[in-house]
Amino acid sequence: MNSVGSRTKLKSGELLADGISRYDDFLSSEDCTRILEELETVFWKPSLTYTQQQDKAYKNTLTPFRVSETSHQEWFGSHLNLIVTHIEKRLKSLFGVSPAYLEPWQATKYPKGGKFDYHLDAGYWANHPARERILTFLIYLTTPQIGGGTHFRALDVYVEGKAGMLLVWNNLLSNGNSDYRMIHSSVPLEKGEKTTLVSWQRQRKFWRNRH
Repeated sequence: MNSVGSRTKLKSGELLADGISRYDDFLSSEDCTRILEELETVFWKPSLTYTQQQDKAYKNTLTPFRVSETSHQEWFGSHLNLIVTHIEKRLKSLFGVSPAYLEPWQATKYPKGGKFDYHLDAGYWANHPARERILTFLIYLTTPQIGGGTHFRALDVYVEGKAGMLLVWNNLLSNGNSDYRMIHSSVPLEKGEKTTLVSWQRQRKFWRNRH
């Protein structure tokens, strides 16, 4: 499953399209509340976008294409990191994904009008030691009232945000290239609150000392 270019078979859940599945109630409402309480005390900064510069190199920059705030796992407290460890155990049980292959988690919160325009989660890390992103694991911690869902443009699949829901999609084709059908956006939040947790499975180990 962790081999280069593998296409992971998603287990159970609701298959929304080839390579995209939704797992309702992956987290309980109590779990979401607990995580949100922990996130009240972490450090947040404006979300950056990994964009290509004039010299063709990629760099994280502040752009109008992404309007939100991000807190990285390195800023999480010990209790929140313990919760994340339990989440990783559940992902391992569901998908067989070793935590060593997961990127550090990111929490993202969106103001009214917050968004992330259409983009791919893979195609930028071929030269990284951990290689490309295979799977995206996106967990909604709140239920937006209007807007705030995830839209896959090429497949015309719109997923409404729901607290506790895990949304999973496969970013690579069987040959290891990016699956361009997975271009997606975080739809602008019109009303309510939107906070998420996200991580990505890499093709190779991201952490040397984890199993």
